[in-house]
Amino acid sequence: MKKILKSLGTCFGLLGLGIGLLGTNVLIGGVVSIIFSIFIEDFNKYIYVTTFIADIITLIFVQFLMYDKRILSKTTFKKINLNTAINISLFGVGLSVILLFLMNLLNLFIPSYINVQNQIQSASNSLFQLIIIILLIPIYEEIICRYVIFGYLKEKYNIVFAVIAQALFFGLAHLNIVQGIYTFFLGIALALVYMYCESLVGSIILHIIFNLCVFMFLR
Repeated sequence: MKKILKSLGTCFGLLGLGIGLLGTNVLIGGVVSIIFSIFIEDFNKYIYVTTFIADIITLIFVQFLMYDKRILSKTTFKKINLNTAINISLFGVGLSVILLFLMNLLNLFIPSYINVQNQIQSASNSLFQLIIIILLIPIYEEIICRYVIFGYLKEKYNIVFAVIAQALFFGLAHLNIVQGIYTFFLGIALALVYMYCESLVGSIILHIIFNLCVFMFLR
């Protein structure tokens, strides 16, 4: 009984952490979108700009809660050598091919994902939004999912559980079934690369390569 109660406590604690971070980001994003809609008639064209603004505010909020740790520090973004970066990039291309195949397969059963694809394609008209999708959002997501959430989990729980739990949160954070499934597997790969490099630089490179490949595929 004690083991069951402990497991339930763990699950509810992790659920609370995930919902808290995700809910905060969604709430901030909603407020930012409302403000944008007041001044910009067709603010949906700038959906990734509002998303990134919400991400920055969320990051500031998380840093405030983690006052005893500096998120943006040299240890967090420790340098990796060029050969490692190249190998991660090549791995990212290969992983992208596999996950894009999975995406196409899922599209056959869940065609509603086409709405997300259309949003990404429409963002190609704006260089700033492309930079946000390919470069800036991966950096934010790696800080939150790998440094904050995964960092907390691997200190408290078994490493296998920590890898799977953070990947599950990463998938759920995308708020749609198709992305949720393939980003779950991406989240596992990102956590493994992060552990291998002992630096967010490695997982950020992999994440950027993946987002770049997805964008090029959808164009």
